[in-house]
Amino acid sequence: MSITSTLARSQHKLSDDTFRQLRDYIYTLTGIYFQNNKKYLLEGRLGKRIQILNISSFENYLQYIRNGKGQFDELQFLYDAVTINETYFFRNEPQFEAFEKHLIPEIVQSRKYNGRSKIKIWSAASSSGEEAYTLAMIFLDKLKPRFPDLDVEIVGTDISQSVIEIAKRGVYKDYSIRNMPEYYLKKYFSVQDGKYHVHDSVKQFVRFEKQNLFDQSRMRFMRNFDVIYCCNVLIYFDLKSKVQVVSNLYNSLNPGGYLFIGYAESLHGISTAYKLINFPKTVVYKKE
Repeated sequence: MSITSTLARSQHKLSDDTFRQLRDYIYTLTGIYFQNNKKYLLEGRLGKRIQILNISSFENYLQYIRNGKGQFDELQFLYDAVTINETYFFRNEPQFEAFEKHLIPEIVQSRKYNGRSKIKIWSAASSSGEEAYTLAMIFLDKLKPRFPDLDVEIVGTDISQSVIEIAKRGVYKDYSIRNMPEYYLKKYFSVQDGKYHVHDSVKQFVRFEKQNLFDQSRMRFMRNFDVIYCCNVLIYFDLKSKVQVVSNLYNSLNPGGYLFIGYAESLHGISTAYKLINFPKTVVYKKE
């Protein structure tokens, strides 16, 4: 190995002090917290980026994002780097079954005499949109025939603008549809050049926008939802951030509304404001 390449590699080592500063900066923006033993993740995910930008060190990269040089675009990359956009259609089938067979019928019944015929659903970490489109297909195929007067508004949000753009396009590869029932695939997708395109009949019920769940001012605009899916998000936060985010989600729900979180997640020690409801192979949290 040459002396030049050795020096280049040494310049791209993340020192403990810079790691703490970078971690604190990310935490302030997003509420996402990197433990000390996760330093290697930031080093690995951002190391290639600073090479692309021709920045000589992590210290200079931190200054680069702090002082506003190219800040908007670079913050988008930073958000992409610190989150994992792992999702696919019909990922949590027991949750979708509870949604279809229990939650929506209950919500419809509770509104039977007040004239409200629209339900609002929020996929709060929608990534590339598979969860939001799954909900729209279930609505079209299972709920609309049963409740003809029912309308739905589905909002998909994510902190990453790049995955939001993917979601808006609604074009997917094999990985995303690997758990998709063949019936839905044939009915609601077209195949072009080996990719799967969501039909407009599904897309019309879904809109996507960027949203930071840790941003108190922006969260004030997310209101009057009947069901919120926020799965596999709390794992990114420390306890303080979890409390804030879960409180924000509570304020976003209508009374009687429901919150889904990931299988490996729990609100124990985070919030006592919700009532835990058990369904086959899944649980959901209810705002009373």
